[in-house]
Amino acid sequence: MLHAVYIIEGETGLSIIEYRDYPQSKEFNDFFLVINDIMDDIRSNIQENRTLSNFSRILIIDKFSIIIHYNSTAKILLCSLSDVDDIKEKMLSVLETLGRRFWKKHCMDINKFLQTNKKEIFNSFIIEIEIATIDGRIAENLPKLIVNESTLNRLYKMEIISENEISIAKICRGILSPLQISEKTNISHENVSEILKKLKKIDIIKSPLVGITN
Repeated sequence: MLHAVYIIEGETGLSIIEYRDYPQSKEFNDFFLVINDIMDDIRSNIQENRTLSNFSRILIIDKFSIIIHYNSTAKILLCSLSDVDDIKEKMLSVLETLGRRFWKKHCMDINKFLQTNKKEIFNSFIIEIEIATIDGRIAENLPKLIVNESTLNRLYKMEIISENEISIAKICRGILSPLQISEKTNISHENVSEILKKLKKIDIIKSPLVGITN
């Protein structure tokens, strides 16, 4: 689940848009520390008259992913905070798309904002964020069982899957993320992720896990 998207003016560090549904917390403090570090790098490059091209960063902090994309044409930083299991490549693609759309819609408004510091002109873009992210669910990873229970039991008896693997497979109903499955089963998140990769590889679950092919 996506919890926040920030759009920040790249030269001044001023926040243009704040879209979030997550309360202030330690994760938000880490989020802003990462953004501040990248802003320092951008300012340093600008001061030294270096040409900046588009770039992206993906970081993992505890149970969250921080994804940052710099759009060099618009000179804006797009930043997201989402659950660690969300598909990072998909979220990055959304940020890239939002950057292009923002520039197309508001290229004439950024200078006005820098002169007045009034953000109201950008309020309608929040709707674009909600649509592009499907209200924050665009990159969710919710594995779903695609075989019946008798098939599962047969695979278990044949020792193709283990006790942990069959227990995890049975609760993959397309509503829980790997992290939620880990919390529900008391199996470590790392082990759950490995089990899900195996279950997907042998066509027991359907899941948008990156890097796994059937």
